[in-house]
Amino acid sequence: MPPLSNLQHTLKRSANFSGISLHTGIRARLVLRPADEDTGFVLRRVDLPGKPEIPAIADNVVDVRRATTLAVGNAHVHTVEHVLAALYGMGVDNAYIELDGAEPPIADGSSEPFIQIIREAGTVPQTLTRTIAYIDQPVTVTQEETTIVLLPEENYRISCTVAFGPGFLTQFYSTEITQKSFVEELSAARTFCPDYEEIESLMEAGLIRGASLDNAMVLKDGAIISKDGLRFADECVRHKMLDIVGDLSLVGHRLRGHVVALKPGHPSNVALARNIREHMRVERA
Repeated sequence: MPPLSNLQHTLKRSANFSGISLHTGIRARLVLRPADEDTGFVLRRVDLPGKPEIPAIADNVVDVRRATTLAVGNAHVHTVEHVLAALYGMGVDNAYIELDGAEPPIADGSSEPFIQIIREAGTVPQTLTRTIAYIDQPVTVTQEETTIVLLPEENYRISCTVAFGPGFLTQFYSTEITQKSFVEELSAARTFCPDYEEIESLMEAGLIRGASLDNAMVLKDGAIISKDGLRFADECVRHKMLDIVGDLSLVGHRLRGHVVALKPGHPSNVALARNIREHMRVERA
């Protein structure tokens, strides 16, 4: 029998979470359900007729402005990267992600609340081994000031630099992506905005009706004004890495390789996921 770590995993039982959604500001309910082997992650809009499903793969991404949006037909879901990162980071390979609207709860702006409900539900090994995507040659995306590349490597590692300005927002972090490292080093890092005036204008325009100092790390005049301060001295770059884990889960397989990213965002992350899908080889663990 293959080692337990090589087997696909799903949830032991369903897990649910309710809270305010970031963009609409309305209460949203998320339910994570077990799924069969080789299902991957599938989004399900239970509020729409027929409960349409959207496989969480890069081919189905239709928008990357400020968040990652997936759609099939008239059904769409956005801002799913924190949930996807939590599932991938916790070693889940197959799950249905049910939503009663177009976006999940923003929670505290990190993956930590979703990690907690996955822990409570538990995970269980399945019969088939995991599928692992890898590349033989570097795959690179360059967009304006952003560069992100996947290099061949035996393990999954992310090295990331953010540079929004001198001092506080110039940060670098690198770690191998394992369940332990994701949970301890990345999952609690919150989404952030280095420009308080930008948040004010977005809120006035009705674009982030659920935003608050409870679900984001906000800077004003170079100082943190969020209620509980910093969770990590380099929380910004760690959150960017959390987003990379979520967006690259859209490759549709466990990933092997070294991601090196300079000033990444959802557009470059998703472009890399698409390029990986075009050039990848896939093997069973």
